[in-house]
Parts: sequence; structure tokens; C-alpha cells
Amino acid sequence: MNPLKNHRLSLALCAALTGLAANAAEIGLPPTLSPDAKVEKLATLPTETYTVSGRPFTEGTTTAPNGDVYFVEQNSSKIMKWSVADKTLSVFMHPAGFSNGMSFDAKGNLIACADERNELWSISLTKTETIPYPQPLNPAVGEKPSAEKITLPAHTVLLDGHYKGKLFGGPNDLWIRPDGGIYFTDPYYARQWWAPGRVQEQELKTVYFLSSDHKTVTRVLAEFNSAKGAPGTPNGIIGTPDGKTLYVANIDGREIVSFDVQPDGALTNKKIICNFGSDGMTLDNQGNLYLSAFSRTPGVTVVSTKTGEQIGFIPVPEAPANMCFGGKNHDTLYITARTGFYSVPTNVKGASLVK
Repeated sequence: MNPLKNHRLSLALCAALTGLAANAAEIGLPPTLSPDAKVEKLATLPTETYTVSGRPFTEGTTTAPNGDVYFVEQNSSKIMKWSVADKTLSVFMHPAGFSNGMSFDAKGNLIACADERNELWSISLTKTETIPYPQPLNPAVGEKPSAEKITLPAHTVLLDGHYKGKLFGGPNDLWIRPDGGIYFTDPYYARQWWAPGRVQEQELKTVYFLSSDHKTVTRVLAEFNSAKGAPGTPNGIIGTPDGKTLYVANIDGREIVSFDVQPDGALTNKKIICNFGSDGMTLDNQGNLYLSAFSRTPGVTVVSTKTGEQIGFIPVPEAPANMCFGGKNHDTLYITARTGFYSVPTNVKGASLVK
């Protein structure tokens, strides 16, 4: 997701989300953190001259098998790498297709929602390619090519930008189930880096499934409505390590919903987990969701999937967009929040370690 001003979310929506979690900070830290746990700022991303909105926007956190954390600085089309061993931040890929949500597959490839052309990419951590410098869809946006060719991490396009002949709204976030099938959310947020005049072509903001052989894409929800029946906007998405349950954030409808995952990709048995909207989110090995729900005090809202109750709130200096568990033991929560990158130690591990 991009900053609120780029999303053009209505003031009414922002007010509703704010009111919902107005007293979040009064709840205190969740029991998954030590009582004296402190959020640490690891980095402030620089404002580049070519940054789309005039300031950085961090998003799309995910963790490599060795615990290193990758995330995007979307407004300047970068994928960043945080080395856990060295505690250093570096640019892994630039330009990076204005990538957004990301996750690692079982082979160690970085799978990204490459938002510029509404694609899904598989990016190698070990191989590079020298290619013509990518030409932007909107010539007025982004860094101007400084050379005819550039060497980047090698990438493969898993999914082109269309469904049934129409452009996707913009794949936003994804989750890879154990067999390699990929669920992704497809909202619509007008982007400055798209070709001028671009409009919404899909009639529905919903969830799709790309088969494990990457040959078939299916719209798995014929509607994505809130409990009140209003059309929703899917954003963050995360599943359980056993591949049986999928959680999707309806950011407009202020709900987190769950589905039972079927072998053919179908989603059944929709349930409302809690009345919090969210951008990105992650899951710990105790069944708790960590949400970037909006509140008057910026931070991470923690909700039990077993009860649907909020069990704590983690204040963060800037409003979070996404988060993941990482580090050597996957017991540190890493948070992307506007211009910053943060972390806080926990006494739980990411759900990816559940067997």
C-alpha cells in the first residue's frame, strides 16, 4: 500500500479507522512482548530526487531463510535488504518494478507484487542479469536511465498484468501456500507510476490464486463484501503454515476475515476474525495477528485469532504499513513505517516456524 494521500482514501474512511482504534495505546503491550520491550529505529530511508511523492514509503516486509529481512521503499522503486548478521541496510534491487508485497518461496526466490505493470515476479538472490534499463510507463516518474543497460538480480515474470483480457487493479500483497500456489490481493489504488490515463478495468477488488505450476490464475472470491454488504478492498494477506487457513484484511470494511483453503485453491467458510482494517499483517506461532490498523497513536495492533480479541498494542513512532518476523531465530518483529524501518524483540516466533 502507498501513503494515504496517494491512495486517495476518503477523510471519512480515515476518521472511521482512527475512531475504531482510538484507545489502542491504552491497552498496553501484548503478552507476546516483554513488559519492558522497546521499539528500535534501525534506519531512516533517504529522500531521493526521483522519489514519487517527495518522501520515502517503506512496505512489503518478508524474511529470507537465513533471517535477513527484505522490504520495499516503494516510492523510489527499491527493494532493500537488512542483514541480520551485520545489522546493515543495503539496496538489493533498483529499479524494482515499484514492488509492494513480497514473500519467499520454498526455493529461496523472492516473490514480489511488481506494481508498475501489475505483475508477479520471482527474483533470484544468487543470479544476476544485464538488461536494457527498464523504461518507465510514466516518463515523468522515477529515476531517469543513466545507462543503456543495467545489471540487476535476475527475475522471471510469473504472472502478466491481465485477467481475462483486463488489467489487474494492482496486485498488492501475497501469501505462498506450502505447495507453491500463490494467493494475492488485487485492490485498486491509482499510482503515479502507471501510464497516464489508466483507469480501473476489473469490476471487482478481490483475491486471486496462481496455481503452483504458475500456469493458471483464478479469481477465488466472486465478491469481497463487508459484513454490512458493502464492497470491500482486500489488502494484507497471510496464511497458516499448514496451508489450511487464509486471513485477508478488508481495509475499507475494517475487518479481518478468514477462509478455509481448499486443494484446488477455492476459499470457503468465510469468518470475521475481528473488526480492524489493516494494510499489511503477519502471524506468530501462537495464532496472533499483527496488524497495521490505523489509530490516533501509530503502532501495531495485536489480535488473537482464537478469540478475535485485541491483546495488545505496540506503539511505533511512525504509522506502520507492514511487518514480519525475522532474525536468526525469527523472534524479532520488523516493522516498515513510512520513512522508517523498526524492530522489537518478542517472546514468540513467526508462524513460518510452526511444523
